[in-house]
Amino acid sequence: MALLRDGFAAFDKGDMDLIRELLADGVVHRVQGRGPLSGSYRTPEEILGFYVRLFELSGGTFRAEPYSLTADDAHGVALVHTYAERPPDRVLAGRAVHVFRFADGRITEIRSLAEDQYADDEFWS
Repeated sequence: MALLRDGFAAFDKGDMDLIRELLADGVVHRVQGRGPLSGSYRTPEEILGFYVRLFELSGGTFRAEPYSLTADDAHGVALVHTYAERPPDRVLAGRAVHVFRFADGRITEIRSLAEDQYADDEFWS
């Protein structure tokens, strides 16, 4: 649970150094969908670049706020509210599920699934 809490707190503050420390070297972040940000990010640097891109495309408004977390030593699940804005008047407000795998106290895999994948894809396109 601490790993998830620390990761979301670091993301909220834009603390990429702490996020990097939480990611295992062989980590993969799979983002579902068919939008321009969908796909597999296969290194910590690719994942951090993806996070930076979320902030850039949304003018710094992107948020992923967890409202329920559960975890054991090997797996975790975060239910999150997502929010972002894009000019001139596009707003993304929804929910998503992030499924995690852990090993040796670090994140080895993240799978992100939006509640409304079509809306998510359209927003980022």
